[in-house]
Amino acid sequence: MHVRVARFEGVDVANVDSDIEEFRKMVRMEERPEWMPEDTFATLRDDVRRVMSLVDRDAGVSIDLTFTDNAEDAKRVHEALDSLSPPDSAGRRASVGTFELMLDEQR
Repeated sequence: MHVRVARFEGVDVANVDSDIEEFRKMVRMEERPEWMPEDTFATLRDDVRRVMSLVDRDAGVSIDLTFTDNAEDAKRVHEALDSLSPPDSAGRRASVGTFELMLDEQR
């Protein structure tokens, strides 16, 4: 499994709850929105396995974790997400990288 980690700074914390709700809808969508290219929609629908969003409201920072099955899927998902524009209230993307998941344990 691979995880794309995107860090955003300058997040408008007044809008973070509504932005996350819109992001949640996008993650769960069954039909392609008019504004999204078909290939982008197909990649996100077929290759994303899990999404987690973390936020530090005091610092105005958020981190999005996007999980895929393998490195090839991660590359396609990165390109698809990179082609989309987040809302202005999401801040600016400060960094992005893809990592191999080495450990995922729960107690």
